[in-house]
Amino acid sequence: MTFRILLDGVEREVDIVARRPQLIVSIDGRRVTVGDPGGDADGLDRLQIGGRDLPLARARTLAGLTLRANGRTYNAELLGAGEDAGAGASGELRAPMPGAVVSVEAAEGNTVAMGDPILTIESMKLQTVLSAPRAGTVGEILVAEGELFDKDQLLARLADDSEGEDDA
Repeated sequence: MTFRILLDGVEREVDIVARRPQLIVSIDGRRVTVGDPGGDADGLDRLQIGGRDLPLARARTLAGLTLRANGRTYNAELLGAGEDAGAGASGELRAPMPGAVVSVEAAEGNTVAMGDPILTIESMKLQTVLSAPRAGTVGEILVAEGELFDKDQLLARLADDSEGEDDA
């Protein structure tokens, strides 16, 4: 699974290469072993990466995540999953990996702007907010809080652009 993240203003490509027996990711083509991905809550934590145990502080923001490690502060924002990144025009939100629904932030019929949160999902202790890929109206929410899903499963979709334009 490929993700694009914006890290301190620089777009990076992150691939999950292996999940077992340990998590291996490739960041812009450089492989890194993650022994413990850490928790998902704000606050102090530890991260085992590349054979090093790193203390870090984590805080969620509206734009993504702020991390402090090794005396530096990093701002990270999930831009999208690689093969799903082009799905914005269709308005479909598909699962980038198997997991569970943590919360549903929008309801069918809600008007959303691009980037508004629709669902929060969790996989391997990592929570990810799935945001509206474009402005529009939420057409369908196909999962409920606590529900399990598979990779690439359709979780939600925005209504077609032509729907609801009679109000103009």
